[in-house]
Amino acid sequence: MNREAFKSSERMTLTVMACALACMFLSIAMGAVAVLSYLPAVGHAMAQKGLSLVQLRPLHTTFASAWLYLGCVACIYTYLFKRYGEPSRGERSRFIAHMVCWGIAGLGSFLTLLAGIGSGREYLGFHPVFSLFIIVGWLCFLWTLVGRIRKDFWAQPVYVYMWGTGSVFFLYTFIEGHLHYLPFVSAHPIADLQIQWKSCGTLVAAFNQMVYGSMIYIGERLTGDKRTAQSKQAFALLGLGLLNSFTNYVHHTYHLPQAHMLKWVAFTVSMLEILIVWNMLRELVQKMQNSRSKKTGYSTTQCFFGLAKSWNMILLPLALVISVPPLNSFIHGTHVVMAHAMGSELAIDTYILLGAFAWILTQVFPKRESVEGLIDSHQVRLHVSMLNAGLIGLVSCLLVGGLTVAVSRYRGFPRPEYMDYFGPVLAAFALFVGYSLVRILWDWSPLFGDSLRHKLLRHDPRWAKLVKED
Repeated sequence: MNREAFKSSERMTLTVMACALACMFLSIAMGAVAVLSYLPAVGHAMAQKGLSLVQLRPLHTTFASAWLYLGCVACIYTYLFKRYGEPSRGERSRFIAHMVCWGIAGLGSFLTLLAGIGSGREYLGFHPVFSLFIIVGWLCFLWTLVGRIRKDFWAQPVYVYMWGTGSVFFLYTFIEGHLHYLPFVSAHPIADLQIQWKSCGTLVAAFNQMVYGSMIYIGERLTGDKRTAQSKQAFALLGLGLLNSFTNYVHHTYHLPQAHMLKWVAFTVSMLEILIVWNMLRELVQKMQNSRSKKTGYSTTQCFFGLAKSWNMILLPLALVISVPPLNSFIHGTHVVMAHAMGSELAIDTYILLGAFAWILTQVFPKRESVEGLIDSHQVRLHVSMLNAGLIGLVSCLLVGGLTVAVSRYRGFPRPEYMDYFGPVLAAFALFVGYSLVRILWDWSPLFGDSLRHKLLRHDPRWAKLVKED
């Protein structure tokens, strides 16, 4: 990437974005192969070759989590460099260090998990040796984050606190997720399960905090209204998010010994958080629409934020069902839980981050041809619509399949014959969602593959040189 045309901050941000999108692509690819196992003939052939859902799922979840965290890191770097200026030599060195560490962890996890080598744990299925690289890289990133915001920490907008707490929570819960290697934990299965699911719950809460921070930051930049990031509602979301970080694991441990009060506290906190997120998205989208009232054209960021708002409200009843203790026991272990997870991570977290990426790209590539021809193009609009349609079908399929199994199990009946069609229908919708996501990445790929051409203005002397080389 040309050092004269791109500032250090832009090169660093684009590098993180490219790695985040690469992780998304790997997650999609592994998910696409895994969903083929739902087809009886294909699943049998895959099993004969040593490929199974048990082996592929850790690859899918590992790189899906990496996409979410790296996406948030890109948003954080965008803010830090816009607010405090270009990175110092030490910050550039730490950036190289953490990208190398995460690259080793990513490549190593991919190869070892394909070979069947892993920990067998939920969300932390890779070999623990790669955890050391992730921790070292995260400490380098935290050093830069804390170093930049510490001077005026108490005057920061709420999204900075969300990023800060989410980053610290990640480190805390990541280490907690490895406590099963201690003999006095592994010797007690119930304690091991409690710690494992608590760490998984906090892991999800950590990237939720960081995604919410990114949502508020991008919304503020698009609308020019700084009141949202200093509002009582925003700080209420911060407080509830912190509390939910310590309680939302209870939804996954209803089957373990614990006080009933914990279950209802977790339920109440989660529902309040969902309602506040929906209301904030509603207000941000309304402000975006008002700010664009005199403009024409399509905004990918506004579209993704609007879809995230709608999905947040759609998934609220499902979250209610999963969080009510008696109802949770009814659908526990079915595809209803998967529908909630897929809907939340794709239709809310991923939509918000893709919207944030669209805005960041407009800041790095402000040319009208780049914005209207690639970032907010007609093709992107079409593929976003395809993605959302496919996601509606995928979540609906998972819900119907999960509820059918739950009812049959409750009544003691065998699975209905029409469930034989569940696998092919699920695979079709999942592949369509994956295809749509890949097409959006492909639409944006010229910005990363031929970045100089899309950065330079036509009156720039270097533009003539590029044309001459063609």
